Amino acid sequence: MSGNEKKEFGDYQTPLDFCYKVCNYIKESGLANSTRAILEPTCGIGNFLIAASNVFGCRNLVGIEINAEYANTTKTEVPSAMVKIDNIFNISTKDLCGEDGVLIIGNPPWATNSNLSYNLPKKINFRGLRGIEALTGSSNFDICEYIILKLLDEYKYTNSTICMLCKTSVARNVILEMSRNHISYQKVEMLNFNSKKVFGISASACIFVIRLSKERGSAGEVVCEVKDFDKKSAIDTLTVSRDTIKTASTKTDLEGKCQLVWRQGVKHDCGKVMELDLKDGEYINKGKNPVHIESDLVFPLVKSSHFKRPIMHEFSKFVIVTQTKPKQDTSYIQSEYPLTWKYLNDNIESFNKRKSVIYKKSAPFSMFGIGDYSFAPYKVGLSGFYKKPLFCLLSSSKPVMTDDTAYFLAFYNYDIAYSMMLLLNSKTVQEFLLSIAFLDNKRPYTVKLLSRLDIQKCIAAVSFEELKQTESDLQLAEYITEPLYANLAQFVREQV
Repeated sequence: MSGNEKKEFGDYQTPLDFCYKVCNYIKESGLANSTRAILEPTCGIGNFLIAASNVFGCRNLVGIEINAEYANTTKTEVPSAMVKIDNIFNISTKDLCGEDGVLIIGNPPWATNSNLSYNLPKKINFRGLRGIEALTGSSNFDICEYIILKLLDEYKYTNSTICMLCKTSVARNVILEMSRNHISYQKVEMLNFNSKKVFGISASACIFVIRLSKERGSAGEVVCEVKDFDKKSAIDTLTVSRDTIKTASTKTDLEGKCQLVWRQGVKHDCGKVMELDLKDGEYINKGKNPVHIESDLVFPLVKSSHFKRPIMHEFSKFVIVTQTKPKQDTSYIQSEYPLTWKYLNDNIESFNKRKSVIYKKSAPFSMFGIGDYSFAPYKVGLSGFYKKPLFCLLSSSKPVMTDDTAYFLAFYNYDIAYSMMLLLNSKTVQEFLLSIAFLDNKRPYTVKLLSRLDIQKCIAAVSFEELKQTESDLQLAEYITEPLYANLAQFVREQV
C-alpha cells in the first residue's frame, strides 16, 4: 500500500509490543473475563490477534480485513485464525464469533468518510441529524467512530468487551451515544497514550475500553474513568448524561441553559470573491484584483484568527452580504446594486463550484448563518479554534460580521455588550468553560457547548470586584460600574 493510500485509509498499523501492553492491561484489569472468542474487526497484519491469542490463551480467533495483502499476512502469522477478506460494514460479526464473552480489540482507521473513496458504509445521515446540520456537513463522520458504534449496537446487552485505539474525540462521541441510547455497561475507560511515540503522529489518542453488560434498563448516565496508560494513574472522570459531559475537575457549576442565543457567523464558501481587503481606500479581492462595487452590501468581517483583543473597533477585512435572511431572493441586487450584481456574475463560476448541497436549490450567491441578529450593532464573540476562549466586543459604524468558525451573542446596547464581554472573560467563567471543553477537538468551542452556559448562574457567581479585576487584567480603561453590571443582570432576567 502506498503512502497516499495509507493516509486515505487512516492506516496506522499497531506495533506488536504495544499490542501486548494493551492486552496485558485488559487481562490484569479483569476487563475481559471469560474470553471465549477474540475479534479484530479491521485486523491489518494481525498484530492484535497475535498478542491477544497469546495473552488470553484463546484459540477462537476471527479477523476481518478489506486489504487482501494484509489479510494474507495475518493468515500466515496467525494460521489458527479465521480471516475474512471483506468490508466490516457488510458483515454481522456475531455470525462469525458469537455474541457473549467476545473480546473485540483493534485499531480501526483514523479517517472520516469525506477522506475515503472506498471501505465505506452505506451512506446514511449519521446520528439522524436533520435539516441544515446534515446539509452543512455535520453528518460527516469518523470511520473509526462508526465502526465502534456498529460493534456497540451488535454486542449491547452481552458480556463482551470492546477495546479500540482511537482519538479521544471519537471515544467521547461514542460515550455520548451510549448515554443517549441507554446502553448498559460494567465499566468504561479511556487510557490516554502518546500517539507520537507509538504511531509517529500528533493526535490526542486513547485506548477506549467498554465492558458491556447483559442488564437492560440503563438510566443513561455513563461514568468513564480517564487514565494515563503509561503511568496507570487516574487523570479525570467523565460523567455523561444525554448531551452533557462533566468532568471531576469542573469547579463552579455554571451548567444550564443559556438565556441568550449563541449564533454562528456567515457561511458562503466563496472567499476569493466574497471576502475583500481595504487598501488605500479601494477594495481588493483575494485574487489581488480591485473590486469596484457599491458599499451598501459590504460589511466589516472578523475571522477566527482575528479574535486577539477584547475590544475591536477597526477592521481591514470585509465581506459582501447578499441576504438579510435565509432563502431571501437575491434578484434585488440587480436593480439596486448593479455594480455588485455585475461583479458577482462575473465570478459566477466560483459560486457554481461550491460543493455543499445547501446552495443547489438556493438563490444565486446565497449565504447561510444570516438573520436579524447579523445586523445587531454590537456582538460579543470568540473563535471556535482557540484553546483559550477570549471573548471580544465587536462594533463599528456598520454591523460587524464573523465567519462561520466564530460564535457570538448579538446586542443592541453597548453597555450591556461590554458588561457581557467582561463577564465571559472572568476567571470564574473561563475556568468553567475550560473544564467542559475538550481542547484536543478541532473546535473546542461550539454553539452547542456555549449554550450550556447559564448566564444567570454566571452573574450570581462573579462578583463586581471580579469583573473589575477582569477589566484590569484585559488592560482596558476603567468603564464598568455596579449599575452597568446590575443592568446586565436585569437584561438577562428579561430574556427568560
